[in-house]
Amino acid sequence: MEKVVLCSRVDPASMNIRDRLLELSDFVEEEEKEGMKLIRLRDFSIVEIEHRLIYADGIDRKLSEVFGLNTEEIVFASRHTSKDKRRLLSCHVSGNVATADYGGKPYSLAKPAPHTMKRYSLTLVEKMKEYGLEEYTFSLEVTHHGPSEVEVPSAFYEIGSTENEWKDEKAAKAVAEAIFEAITGKGEENWVVAVGVGGTHYAPRQTELELNTRIAFAHNFAKYTFEGLNKEFLKYAIERSEAEIVVIDEKSTVSKIKKMVAEVCEEAGVEMYKAKQAKKEFAPVG
Repeated sequence: MEKVVLCSRVDPASMNIRDRLLELSDFVEEEEKEGMKLIRLRDFSIVEIEHRLIYADGIDRKLSEVFGLNTEEIVFASRHTSKDKRRLLSCHVSGNVATADYGGKPYSLAKPAPHTMKRYSLTLVEKMKEYGLEEYTFSLEVTHHGPSEVEVPSAFYEIGSTENEWKDEKAAKAVAEAIFEAITGKGEENWVVAVGVGGTHYAPRQTELELNTRIAFAHNFAKYTFEGLNKEFLKYAIERSEAEIVVIDEKSTVSKIKKMVAEVCEEAGVEMYKAKQAKKEFAPVG
């Protein structure tokens, strides 16, 4: 079983992170087939592809077919783009609710990697201090864009939001080191996997809980998805995430959605918590 960092040749942040990762692990060999390049390292593998990562549906199957990789987990090393051009280091799971405007399929979710995301988040905030990246903010993002058809655990690890940040070697070094520690480390500290419901795109409540409690978030659904969110899909998200709890951002979750979440949780046999309750219930041990 191998962990794979997937990089895109058309993404400058992705290639910047790749370069920094190559400095962290001993080289073994490389191989090129069908427009992809496999770089085997001692601790993990890097695969370069020619197209954007958001369109990499079925990449786990393709890696098996082309290179014979038995992929355990995929790390998507990516750029982040936003209209407000904020300096942001973020991570999130990919997938779509009602529409699929940027890769993937509607009502389809990639399998998440909540424990790796948790290790990454905790490590990255320390790396940001170490490298003096005060101008950057760390945040989780909600579930969005493709690929949604990925059957091994995965998540996106991103640098944003303009070309200046994508090419920032110090930011990429912090991200690469956090990725390395996240995919090679252990010690899950009795974490509790959660699906999040509510909040804005940058999930401030979920980010706070990710960094300050035992909760490890998998899929998250912002309030802008509420029109398309339904019971069947939410149950699918809980199963896909192997979630033990669902956390709602109570201030942004309307009563209709709260009722639906409560019903789904009862049927799925998981507990529902308001963010304030979750902060107390899952405070760090010790």
